[in-house]
Amino acid sequence: MNWFTRKRLLTISFILVLIFSVAYFIHPADFCYWRNSCSFVSEIFILYLMLFIPVFLFSLITFKLKESTFSLWRNFSVWAIPISLIIISFLPTRTHGLDFLPITKGTVIFSLTVLYSVISLLLIIYKSSKK
Repeated sequence: MNWFTRKRLLTISFILVLIFSVAYFIHPADFCYWRNSCSFVSEIFILYLMLFIPVFLFSLITFKLKESTFSLWRNFSVWAIPISLIIISFLPTRTHGLDFLPITKGTVIFSLTVLYSVISLLLIIYKSSKK
């Protein structure tokens, strides 16, 4: 657990959010010759990196808080992020006509990002208000 210090976590999450931002705003045709497969790969790449936006925001929030608050949030994040990435790995990218309840990578990653953010916020508020 000591590998995920405040500075390292902030730096790693910043780099991943920066990569997400660059990948999101660059059109795949600008850097790919095979447009069909490259757009698919870049779409999945962007979806996986989307989860690191709240990691970066909450690492900024916990950077100046007490060590106990940071360690509680870090311990939650250490298991929540890999589990979320594993969950979205097994989901389809497209619905293939099942639009009644679209369970795709995009909708699940958005839901998991919101869930991660709410739980992180509740943990930080709980631990910060506790004396």
